[in-house]
Amino acid sequence: MLVGSHWTRQRLADRYWVPPEKMVVTPYGVDPVFTPHGPRVDNGSYLLFVGALQPRKDPLCAVQALGLLDPELELLFVGPEKRGGDGVRHEVARLGLQRRVRFLGHVPKDALAALYRGASCLVLPSRDEGFGLPVLEAMAVGTPVVASTAGALPEIAGEAAVLVPPRDPAALAEGVERALSDRDRLRALGLERSRRFTWQETARQTADVYEELL
Repeated sequence: MLVGSHWTRQRLADRYWVPPEKMVVTPYGVDPVFTPHGPRVDNGSYLLFVGALQPRKDPLCAVQALGLLDPELELLFVGPEKRGGDGVRHEVARLGLQRRVRFLGHVPKDALAALYRGASCLVLPSRDEGFGLPVLEAMAVGTPVVASTAGALPEIAGEAAVLVPPRDPAALAEGVERALSDRDRLRALGLERSRRFTWQETARQTADVYEELL
């Protein structure tokens, strides 16, 4: 069995009693469209949330953190609205943040890359994450990342992101402030780390597994 992270391998072993030696970690890669070079969205300062609007991704935490930050900052959601999407809109209205939050839904890959490039930082406050591809996509374009310590996110982000506890809007807001003040260093670290994750390397490792089985 191929899995994307060591965390996922351990979780499958613990939950479903799959022997760890039956699983091989083959991390995912970053699409070549995500580079620092190319169009960028230049529409003020904004935080970017990439992922489905569902409780596991904790978009409510992102909204609540926004309310604690500079009123000039906006929050852009990219991704489909699943169970919990209505709750996010309700929270935006409850906090009076309608002018600072935009829901973009699904966007094409090129448009997503431009959104990453223009973002002040990516926020990913997930409560549970088996890999966390948006972390690498943001790093690959040179955008700082603020993510939770849940699931595989620390494994994927390494030392190149600001990591904060999940379910804690105040910690997320403080993490954003740290990322904005340390942007240049995080940009350099993120670019370097993202280069380790390529689909070519994923394919090579996958081929090695097949050759061993044959």
